[in-house]
Amino acid sequence: MTTEEALNNLSPDQKTQIKHVQFQQGTGQPNCSGETLTIYDYEASGRILSGDLSLAQFPNLQMITFNYNIRFGSLETIDVSENAKLIKIVLGQNSQYSPFQNTRTSLLIKEKHFSQVTVRYYQYDPQGRWFEKHKLLKKQAMIPCCLIEDRKLEQLEEIVEKLNQAITEKDQQIETLKKETEQTPTLGQYQELNNIALPGTDNLDFNDLMQEIKRLKLKDFFPYFQEQKNEVSQLISDAKNKAGDLKTILDLFLQTQKQIVEKEEENDSFTQGQLQGQLTTCQTLLQTKLTQKELQTLLARHKEVLKLERQSIILKQN
Repeated sequence: MTTEEALNNLSPDQKTQIKHVQFQQGTGQPNCSGETLTIYDYEASGRILSGDLSLAQFPNLQMITFNYNIRFGSLETIDVSENAKLIKIVLGQNSQYSPFQNTRTSLLIKEKHFSQVTVRYYQYDPQGRWFEKHKLLKKQAMIPCCLIEDRKLEQLEEIVEKLNQAITEKDQQIETLKKETEQTPTLGQYQELNNIALPGTDNLDFNDLMQEIKRLKLKDFFPYFQEQKNEVSQLISDAKNKAGDLKTILDLFLQTQKQIVEKEEENDSFTQGQLQGQLTTCQTLLQTKLTQKELQTLLARHKEVLKLERQSIILKQN
């Protein structure tokens, strides 16, 4: 039985539990103890590690230890490309020699491992003392690495992302259609409206219904508009009588308000500010003849008539 096959004998729970794999000199099958798995350089059958070894079956693997006196022999690759949580590799404890020296063994990794995995190893200082070093995988030369990328997986991820975007767009379109449907009259509501506007008419004709609604609206609107217009004209006449020699100021006061209403939709804050200042100045002068309440009432009623006048123009155009 090869080492790869011996790893397959571990239970799924054990594989999930493993966070540390250590390679150690010795003979025997892989030994699991808590979160640590020990792999010996000689198999139980007495054969040295050889071929390819994948650690992908340990999804929570975080650290790998290679002891300095391991006899790798003909082991060609150790595949950690799928071990996304791997963050640390320890080399040759208590030794300056890498277990990868004089072997052809290399790690199969992905690009993210270069900036994610830290390698710890020992070296002599000039005084002959041991000291510990740490380097990112991309900045060390102790471990031969082979970069591999699963383009198929990346392509699948891109496809999934595009599908998710398409689903989101479709969901938004469905939501928009739902809102439009809720706002669209049903056939029953349309029939009921037709019976009110055109009683005794069984033929559902949208143009006839629209023209009848406009006619009814105009019939009710213009008398009301004329009534409001007459009342405001009287208010203006009374105000002019009270204003006396300030009649021209009152005319400017009302004209300024008309300009403000007309420019409300233009979003011109500078012009609106100038007009508002002019309106305030006129109001201050007029308060010597009319009360503030009278001026505010006049403004409110005048603004209402101005808006009704705009509506009447639109209705006539339609």
